[in-house]
Amino acid sequence: MVRAGRQGRDTAGEIASKKAPADRKTARGAGDKSERQARRVARRTELVEAALKVIRRDGPGASMDRMAAEAGVTKPILYRHFQDRAGLVAAIGECAFNQVSVGLDKALHADVTPRQMVLSTIDVYLQFIESDQDVYRFLVHRTSNEGTDSGAMLNEYIARAGSQVAMVLGEGLRAAGLDSGPAEPWAFGIVGMVHSAGDWWMDRATMPRIRLAEYLTSLIYDGLPNAASLGTAGTWLPAAGGDAPDTVLPPDSSTMTHTPADIEPDPAEGVVTPLAPK
Repeated sequence: MVRAGRQGRDTAGEIASKKAPADRKTARGAGDKSERQARRVARRTELVEAALKVIRRDGPGASMDRMAAEAGVTKPILYRHFQDRAGLVAAIGECAFNQVSVGLDKALHADVTPRQMVLSTIDVYLQFIESDQDVYRFLVHRTSNEGTDSGAMLNEYIARAGSQVAMVLGEGLRAAGLDSGPAEPWAFGIVGMVHSAGDWWMDRATMPRIRLAEYLTSLIYDGLPNAASLGTAGTWLPAAGGDAPDTVLPPDSSTMTHTPADIEPDPAEGVVTPLAPK
């Protein structure tokens, strides 16, 4: 006959011995799942890098077949890793725009003057366009022309950038004891303007990147210089359906501190600056 106490101890031991393998199995299962997830992430990263390599080599018209071949898989298998073609394009965009986001964050938190912060922040986006033109065209233009919903993707990244800028603007305004209400509309207005101007500049290439950055900084930070001296629009705009006036300068142009001809790049900095009045 087994004593009750001994039976109790044996029962507890048996339960413990049965529970231990189950716990090990659960832990092993969780570890296997984590490893599989890590492998999937690593594989997706490799596939995106292969796609970016082909775009940079072949241009924005690079084929999905070549992207798959570069990665050593067939096109259906390439798509399967991202659910479909749109998922692959979104992953390429995520990789590209994440680099911009990191650069923006660094520029927005640099220990520089407010004007220099504006200039360097604008230049981060323009530098992305200039240095990765084929990827930019693939994401913004080609996918749009093909009917891919790139507009929603681009709006998402613009919204992210706008939120980054708005946070810093809001903190700056509050630190100065000012109303932070304009921070968000200002931020999204700035980001939208820089994107639109950068898109125009990429196709025209009419000026160096730093000059465009300085022009945009001047508008954002300094406002329209000497706007009051322009006079009424009737003095320099043609009437509807009519010819332009003989001159596009306001009658009292002597009050202007500088004209477009007076603007030239600073040879030391490569930055456009207005010269002193003659």
